[in-house]
Amino acid sequence: MPGSTHTITDGGSGAVRAGGSVVVYLPVSVRSRLRERAAATGRSHTQLVFDALNATHTRLAEVVGGTEPDGETDGIFLSQRSGRRRHREDRVQVSIRPHPANLAVIDELAARHTTGNRSALIAAALDEHLPAVKGVTS
Repeated sequence: MPGSTHTITDGGSGAVRAGGSVVVYLPVSVRSRLRERAAATGRSHTQLVFDALNATHTRLAEVVGGTEPDGETDGIFLSQRSGRRRHREDRVQVSIRPHPANLAVIDELAARHTTGNRSALIAAALDEHLPAVKGVTS
């Protein structure tokens, strides 16, 4: 998915741009809860993503879940996850604007917990951290 696994670079130089947008893909229900919290608190989507990651970072392995242990076998072959992900609900784009140093932290957490998938990491943290919106079920 575009913007979900690479840092923002400045042309061909490879330098990370300050303040560039990063696109993540969130379930529709999580985006609704994010928008509601942003409207209620006046905090940006980026700040709310940081809040969610701060609140859940010690439990991310549990929150993200679903990772297969390394070295598990399926007959004579090592287990290999399909590159295709199945989602229970549609995904929508949401832009955040993290400082490059903060994006590096997100990328490190994503590498550790979601094989580098920023969207999966952020969606799981937000889903855990944001309260359910009345009338919307996930």
